[in-house]
Amino acid sequence: MDNKIKTNVNFVVEEEVFKERSTPEQTMYMCVILQALLDATKPTYRDEPETSVLERDRAKAWFFASVGVTSEDFKMVCDYANIDYNYMREFAFKVLKSGEIQYTRKRINAVLGH
Repeated sequence: MDNKIKTNVNFVVEEEVFKERSTPEQTMYMCVILQALLDATKPTYRDEPETSVLERDRAKAWFFASVGVTSEDFKMVCDYANIDYNYMREFAFKVLKSGEIQYTRKRINAVLGH
């Protein structure tokens, strides 16, 4: 089974990333980032509750805020996960713009054990 999350722009997050984390805390923060990416890519549907739209928008804003508390929070979580925040921002952008969101969501869920 393929253990990689891929986008059409050659970005890859491997399940092995968790094994490379030196502490359980770093793994936990990486899970926070991946869950936020799941939230940001949640599909829309007809008659969707306003709260779902708001949650998806907040998740997207968390990745892309350039100033303020949201931006600092994102940078801190990436730092705690031992991942470059610029890389993660670019990865999130590419995932959101790719035509492979459904596949990417499936792989993130597999990595997270959902």
